[in-house]
Amino acid sequence: MGSDRRLFGEVAFEKGYITSEQLYEGLAVQAKAEVLHKPYKFLGQILMELGYLTEKQVLEILSELHAPEPTREPVKESVH
Repeated sequence: MGSDRRLFGEVAFEKGYITSEQLYEGLAVQAKAEVLHKPYKFLGQILMELGYLTEKQVLEILSELHAPEPTREPVKESVH
């Protein structure tokens, strides 16, 4: 699991909701706020405030990120 975890901005970009420039702008806003010790804002909230994402798009991305991973059934060997 660990390294397969997808990030909000990655999914938003892959879905074509935002451009790479918009993603980097949102991340820069987030980083600047952190440096200035301002209250933390999620990237989705920032991208909505910048007018790049709708609430519906944010919720869609979040539901995709938090969907349970499909479980794989063990392969049953057939005995002849």
